[in-house]
Amino acid sequence: MATRTNPATVVAKSGLGPTTYIYAVATGTLTHAEAITSITTTYNGTIAAVEGTANGNHIAVQGGPGGAEAVSGISLVATFTA
Repeated sequence: MATRTNPATVVAKSGLGPTTYIYAVATGTLTHAEAITSITTTYNGTIAAVEGTANGNHIAVQGGPGGAEAVSGISLVATFTA
């Protein structure tokens, strides 16, 4: 969650964890279950949220070193750090 300190300044605060990765999954290439298995076992991430199961929907991952975009069908959309 962001904290507004004055009308022109926004600063990062807690809410997502120390590092959160948002990945898009191309379900024509792999399933959400396959993407989640790869993210949790190979990249040691914790799944924080899954947005739908259609092509291009997103998975929020907390922790781990990141890097799951190296898997075909997984694209890094954003990284949040606190």
